[in-house]
Amino acid sequence: MKNKKRLLKIAKFCYKQSLTGGFVDYQKVRKTLKRLSLQKVVGLRAILRAYKRLIEVKLKKEEVTVEIVEKITNFAELETEIRQKTGVRKVTFRINPKITFGARITHGDWIWDSTLSSRLRQIAGNV
Repeated sequence: MKNKKRLLKIAKFCYKQSLTGGFVDYQKVRKTLKRLSLQKVVGLRAILRAYKRLIEVKLKKEEVTVEIVEKITNFAELETEIRQKTGVRKVTFRINPKITFGARITHGDWIWDSTLSSRLRQIAGNV
């Protein structure tokens, strides 16, 4: 148990070293992985797994995906508003023909679903 905690502590330290201004810095990630691979650390595989998981979670939080029915005209305004409210690096707009009306916004593990089909499911679930 102590060994697992120690490995997680090392992974968290490496994770914190990979951030610049709260965002993942790819150059620092590369340097961290290079340093880890050169050292003969016991449990390197577990450290790398934990480190990978931490980086993946952070990368998901740095991106917002907006799924809409058709292309919108006020793309730039909406993008700047989303960036200001969430503090993300990247906003991706996707056209999803399966959506009848509304939008679905995904930010990390948080999903805001304001589509017609989700509203109908909510109404059907309440009846």
